[in-house]
Amino acid sequence: MVLRMVALIWLVAALSPSQASQENNRPSPTGTSYLSCTVWNGHGWTQPTARSVRTSLMQSVKGMRAYAEVKVVIEGGSCENTTTLHVATAIPGEINTVYTKTGYGNGIRLVGWSPDGDKLLAEVNSWEYETDRGWGHVGLIYDVSSDSAKEIPGLDEALSRHFGADCEFERSIQAWRGNEQILVKVTKSPPNETYEQHFCVESPVIFLFNLRTTTLQGFARNH
Repeated sequence: MVLRMVALIWLVAALSPSQASQENNRPSPTGTSYLSCTVWNGHGWTQPTARSVRTSLMQSVKGMRAYAEVKVVIEGGSCENTTTLHVATAIPGEINTVYTKTGYGNGIRLVGWSPDGDKLLAEVNSWEYETDRGWGHVGLIYDVSSDSAKEIPGLDEALSRHFGADCEFERSIQAWRGNEQILVKVTKSPPNETYEQHFCVESPVIFLFNLRTTTLQGFARNH
């Protein structure tokens, strides 16, 4: 068990700097994670500007290709985002749209293909424009066998069972651990003065989540 915990800490620490910086981002004019049409400049929000950004092409060991794109348009003075995920399973082949999310603030971060190349892991972010509210992070998996992308089932329920229902936290999808398990990082939510918060996480915690059994396996803390 000790060796497993050490391995989990090492694997999360080894994540690329670009991945870590994307995760810690907030609305910005660049990057698909939190693409925004207006940005806080220290004094106020900038004028809304339409933007479009896509990720680089991500290829699996089987040659399947994927990329994500986020577009922001201005409608009636408000920013509206559309996030799409595109995948080509044939070589060569047409790239098709397999996932779409619309609304005000939303974006996506591609985590990577599974080691066997059959699944693509991503995280979809959401927020409310020009506020500190509404932050959300949803794990997403594209499965080649069904040619569809779906939210990761059972993850929120497993975390709620572990921490209890009356606990606020943020979670972030980190990396694959084999073909059926992923690493998930849980951190303390940022302060929000609009309601009474109940925290149970002070230091970041790493969990191993089994996609097949929808269970958590052990945890390790980063100090």
